[in-house]
Amino acid sequence: MIDIAGNEFMINGLKGMQILSGSISLSHVEDVVRAHIFLAEEESASGRYICSPINTNFHELAKFLNKTYPQYKVPTDFGDFSANAKLILSSEKLTKESFSFKYGIEEIYDQSIEYFKKVGPLQE
Repeated sequence: MIDIAGNEFMINGLKGMQILSGSISLSHVEDVVRAHIFLAEEESASGRYICSPINTNFHELAKFLNKTYPQYKVPTDFGDFSANAKLILSSEKLTKESFSFKYGIEEIYDQSIEYFKKVGPLQE
């Protein structure tokens, strides 16, 4: 069973992600695939693109999870761990090409939690 409420390994992994990259950036895999196809078919596309519509930090993500999925009792107090994201990734270049994201943070987590409940490692 995955314990999203108190799994120190997972919590430390998210903290590490924020420390190393400056923020926690999320994308739905289907949006990433759609962006690849979109750019392959777009004649004006060139160079590199960021495909990450969600930029958050560790504290905001924990608050979101705690509020949206109260049954998992996700902790929101992490002492003196910095709540400030130092870097925000921008998908502006991608959206200027007329790409629009289909999935937000709610869909990403709703689908992930439903999947993990079906395959067994997450229980209510």
